[in-house]
Amino acid sequence: MSGTVSKNKNTGKWDFVFAIKDPMTGKRKQVRRRGFDSRREANEEMTLLKADYLNDDFLKLSHMSYEVFMEQWFKERQNQLQKTTFRANYTYYLNIIKPRLGHLKMKEITTMHLQHYINTLIEEKRYSKGTINLTFSFIRTSLKRTKILKLIKDNPATDVVLPRISKTEMDVWTLNQVNHFLRESKKMKNATRFHICFSVAIFTGMRQGEILELRWKDVDFENNRIFVRQTLSERGELKYGTKNKTSIRTIHIPQILVEELNSHRKLIEYEKEKVGDKYTDLDLVLPSKYGKPLDSHSIRRSFYNVTEKLGLPKIRFHDLRHTHATLLIQQNVNVKLISERLGHSDIGTTLNTYSHVLPDMQRSVAEKLDEVFEKCDR
Repeated sequence: MSGTVSKNKNTGKWDFVFAIKDPMTGKRKQVRRRGFDSRREANEEMTLLKADYLNDDFLKLSHMSYEVFMEQWFKERQNQLQKTTFRANYTYYLNIIKPRLGHLKMKEITTMHLQHYINTLIEEKRYSKGTINLTFSFIRTSLKRTKILKLIKDNPATDVVLPRISKTEMDVWTLNQVNHFLRESKKMKNATRFHICFSVAIFTGMRQGEILELRWKDVDFENNRIFVRQTLSERGELKYGTKNKTSIRTIHIPQILVEELNSHRKLIEYEKEKVGDKYTDLDLVLPSKYGKPLDSHSIRRSFYNVTEKLGLPKIRFHDLRHTHATLLIQQNVNVKLISERLGHSDIGTTLNTYSHVLPDMQRSVAEKLDEVFEKCDR
């Protein structure tokens, strides 16, 4: 907060000017005073005024409530997150964090406060352990930001003990079950329209939102590829871009799926011609009869109905993605290639998610070693 004292040529008096920075916005503004009889008088006044501003800034920051800071922090996050992710995060904050911690001053928040907050949420049994861990990740990240801004000396969230989340067993289909589903569901009249959605999920491992937003221009029939460039949110909003940067990817597809897509395209072209001007052409692979995006709930409802009628184990639609990955791992496909195919942010995510398959892979490796060394002995 340096300043300048100078003599005004027009008045013959002494003036000073110095710059201050708003502690919240970071924006700079100038403070100027004029009309002092001497340089010394101007210097003394500038020194006193600087001290006042510094003291005011300190008081503002040290007495700031967590609620006030979080509103500013979420304004920052709004520019960093996708709209749906931001909306979900902010809803968690309003419902679970703000009513319990928002009133606290920044300087008052301690590890004990935060541990009590977590313990209370666990005791109330209103939220799952996953939700509690998720909401606390917002608190930890926000307090990390306050430390960077020097609003607090240490991050009190660092040593808080969170509930341990037990890993649930993943439900997937076997190869025989997948083949049975693909073969028999094609014959079911009510499932015909959605069958291509089921096939794309099984053969590519794409997320439901990515499938619903897939366009014909994203399908390269010549080279048997699908380009994943955008997704459909649960609210039915079309948005360019995917879950993360690595989710924007290219997936090579088998010839069987190419043939199914070609056949399905003829159906879409027929419907487009039949509806005429009432058709909203968004170039979607899986549109409604009038061209608009399909409702994700309709897809899931159809999938569950078909699954039940075929007598197959009940799994979620998202588990088709897990089934795809599991089958590839069981066929000894390189895990890094699978990770890229699924659009995971890193290979560690893939390994952690599908660790249940690895013991069988380890067993097959041991069997291969036995074969190799038996041949060597001969």
